[in-house]
Amino acid sequence: LCWPCLFGAMAASRGKRGWRSAMLGICLGCLGLWLAGEAWMMRPLAGRSHRLARRAEESNGPRMYYQEDRGTPKGGAFWGRSTEEKWGEFATGEAGRFDKDDLVQAVYPGSQEVYCAQVMKYIGSGDWIVMWVDDMPEDFAKASVLKTDEMEHVRITPVT
Repeated sequence: LCWPCLFGAMAASRGKRGWRSAMLGICLGCLGLWLAGEAWMMRPLAGRSHRLARRAEESNGPRMYYQEDRGTPKGGAFWGRSTEEKWGEFATGEAGRFDKDDLVQAVYPGSQEVYCAQVMKYIGSGDWIVMWVDDMPEDFAKASVLKTDEMEHVRITPVT
């Protein structure tokens, strides 16, 4: 459940009316996923208190890394991915477009906002792990997996 619904449901379930009153405090999006048996997929995103996050798991592992994932198996799965391909300065194709620590700008997944990120590593199949370096809202991910075509280098123009 999203955080407001989770805390509201826990508080209501402790009352006299039990789970039925708890369900009244859950937003329609969370209720729909709960009824579909998909409640584990929900996480709040900035901008709307009850926006549903897209599925974080894919065949290649989690696509978003949040602060609370630190030291967990999910966090280990996120950062533990790698590829045998050469990437960075001496690579060609998609794997050669960026190098470790390059500054890029990209649209944050699930929003329309462009933020600055730092390239951490290439994990194959056109996927890159980037760490967001802009001032981000608290509930945004700290790092994400992005495709090569979703990023572009930050261009710095000298002031004369």
